[in-house]
Amino acid sequence: MLTKYGWITAITIALLIIASGLNVYLIYPVSFLILGSLASKMNLKNEDNKGRTVAQVLANSGVAGILVIIYLMTQNEFLLIAFVISFSVALSDTFSSEIGRRFGKIPISICTLKPIQRGLSGGISLTGTLGGVFGSLCISTIYYSHKYDLQNTAIVFVLGIIGMLIDSVIGCSIQAKFSNGQIVTETGKRDNLIKGYFIIDNNMTNFLSILITILIYLTFL
Repeated sequence: MLTKYGWITAITIALLIIASGLNVYLIYPVSFLILGSLASKMNLKNEDNKGRTVAQVLANSGVAGILVIIYLMTQNEFLLIAFVISFSVALSDTFSSEIGRRFGKIPISICTLKPIQRGLSGGISLTGTLGGVFGSLCISTIYYSHKYDLQNTAIVFVLGIIGMLIDSVIGCSIQAKFSNGQIVTETGKRDNLIKGYFIIDNNMTNFLSILITILIYLTFL
């Protein structure tokens, strides 16, 4: 599921959660790790099948780690809901991407609504979007089983989907795209950059989409 240093990073975050007295909240990163890894296995050529790296772990759980640290200092219960939302966004985006690539038809850009090369960030399909909805539903169902709080369960579910869409918007607007002959890729050298910003790769897009979603929640709660 993870590379060597990916495991070290994940265990560090897990220990931080335990040190905060939030042992039961480990169910969310563990659920994301298991379900996200299973989703990635659907695409045999997926680089995630080699194990998620440090960057990928931080992209999906870095915001959650920050929230735990702030919770330690403030004891603000809203941060715990935000923690759950971060994994709802992460799993929703993972399911959307993996299911869309495996089963979706030709995707369209969420920015232009025109067909886009399969596999590029910013592309959406009905199948992929429904997959993302299911991913958010998984985390929100776990939250309801944990808290029996219908109102916040709905918030976790809805913001998970919103975060997935924010990820797509970032992916099609400012994420780096490179020219590789007749093919557009998301990795390459600065000289081959044709769109977006060089420093914004897929991992940064994931991190930003989660961060923005959490800021929306904390602003309007």
